[in-house]
Amino acid sequence: MSVKRIFLFLFCLSIFQLAFGQSHQFIAKDSIIGKYDLFSVDNLGRTNLCRNDIIIQLDKTKDTLYAASLKTMRPSQMESVKTFRTLVFDKDRGVISFLDNTLTDINGEIDLMQLDILQPILACESYLGNSFWVLDAAQRNLLKLNSKLVIQTRTENLYQVFDYENPPTQMLEYNDFLYILIPDEGVAIFDVFGTFIKLYKTKATSIGVYDRYLLLQTGNKIEAIANKTFKSTDLIYTIPKGVKQFYFTHDKIYLLKQKSLLIGQFNQ
Repeated sequence: MSVKRIFLFLFCLSIFQLAFGQSHQFIAKDSIIGKYDLFSVDNLGRTNLCRNDIIIQLDKTKDTLYAASLKTMRPSQMESVKTFRTLVFDKDRGVISFLDNTLTDINGEIDLMQLDILQPILACESYLGNSFWVLDAAQRNLLKLNSKLVIQTRTENLYQVFDYENPPTQMLEYNDFLYILIPDEGVAIFDVFGTFIKLYKTKATSIGVYDRYLLLQTGNKIEAIANKTFKSTDLIYTIPKGVKQFYFTHDKIYLLKQKSLLIGQFNQ
């Protein structure tokens, strides 16, 4: 190989490495001030903010649409991926509720323990119909229930996925995959039928999804992993310190901090 070709090869390699290693920086363009525990964003751009038992819904212009008190519930999870409803889960009481677009309870509180789910620790929506997922830590079962609360899918004996000393902290379904975050271990990946696929090793403290990517937050970095292979980091995003929850949409990025919800984009 000639010196000229070697130089050209090394130049192209350096450009590739530079492009791959670039970190997209978050730029805040708006914010909602206040101390909130959780938030969710629906497909119409409405934002739900939760503090203790109170949920406030804002439109795209940040005007308040509705407010509701859940009274006995203290949500540990809130999800609005379906336009017509918001899932609210109280881990301490093992209770789940579904709220409509006016934050009105649709079916009343659903006590999962009465359905023989002894220790529900996580819940999330399923994109197939009106079904939803529940993770039972006591029996190590992953369950999918339909709108009539009938178990459609049951994956048992998940001893290879997690143990009592290191229980999962987050679960969500997107683009034909179900993801369960296990602190200090990784993300357990299942298909939409509850079949275990693999454990992606990571020290991430929070996960999200967008398009065909699994998003992993570690400190002030978010890595994007393509779900085609689940092998390597394709993109890295830099976010402010102290972000405790994040959410990506096609035109906005939401970052929840201790005293505000930041709304913005990443530079190109």
